[in-house]
Amino acid sequence: MELRHLRYFLAVAEELNFRRAAARLHLAQPPLSTQVRQLEEELGVRLLERDSHRVALTAAGQVFLENCRRILRDTDDAVDAARRAARGETGRLAIGFVASLSQGVLPAVLRAYRQRYPDVLLTLAEMDSSQQIEALAARRLDLGFVGLGLPRETPDLEMTVVAEERLVAALPQEHPLVRRPRKTLPLRLLANERFYLASRTNAPIFNPWLIVLCQQAGFQPNVVLETDRPATLLSYVAAGFGVTILPAQFSRLVTPGVVFVPLARPVPGYRYCAAWRRESAMHPRMPVLERFIAVAREVAGKRK
Repeated sequence: MELRHLRYFLAVAEELNFRRAAARLHLAQPPLSTQVRQLEEELGVRLLERDSHRVALTAAGQVFLENCRRILRDTDDAVDAARRAARGETGRLAIGFVASLSQGVLPAVLRAYRQRYPDVLLTLAEMDSSQQIEALAARRLDLGFVGLGLPRETPDLEMTVVAEERLVAALPQEHPLVRRPRKTLPLRLLANERFYLASRTNAPIFNPWLIVLCQQAGFQPNVVLETDRPATLLSYVAAGFGVTILPAQFSRLVTPGVVFVPLARPVPGYRYCAAWRRESAMHPRMPVLERFIAVAREVAGKRK
């Protein structure tokens, strides 16, 4: 028995007319009659009473009709579900992200993705880059949003840039550099400042990269303190203890007493990357990953 036999029987049972059923199925009437008769022979029961004037369901035919509808409905649902999964429209993703993404890029990406793929279940976890790499390796995460790059060689991971942001200097409100007429700040003008930075545990790549940028600008930064929380850094700045440099995401944090000034070119932007296991290319969640990464790139591109 094949699904087409069930569809043939369903058409005849609902039309109670072989001619109309054949037209509905885009078949000639004689082959349809033959297929229904073969179905009855395979089942060993008569499903239809027919003569030259009428077609009627037998008791067995009525029961078989109800089950045919259920089987075909379930089959259609299964086909639709499989196709939607293949298009990345259903499934689930476990996503990690660095804290700096939570201020702008990530909510915008999640909002856009949710609008397009409402049936995909997303679970989110804030982690630093090192924690995300461990979670990806242990398959606790499907996708990680890390800052700048990976803190160590990870041949089992794929990575792609999804966003880039300007770096900003966070200055005390009364700092003389705030009164400069230009809208951007050359990094070299911070040469004599006291720097407060994120901890190297939470920013294993950002801090060394930032120090190299300062060296390229002609000075060795005077790093007074490293701390875990960006909000704590900004509190030090607001109190006048020193300055810090952060991705522009953090300028969205309302911090009384702090003024954010974009760093002038040629200081590069800070890149956010999506990372996932290479083996995910053969994983059933890959279509969902592909769609999510595409949305992330699109949203990040619009925000530049």
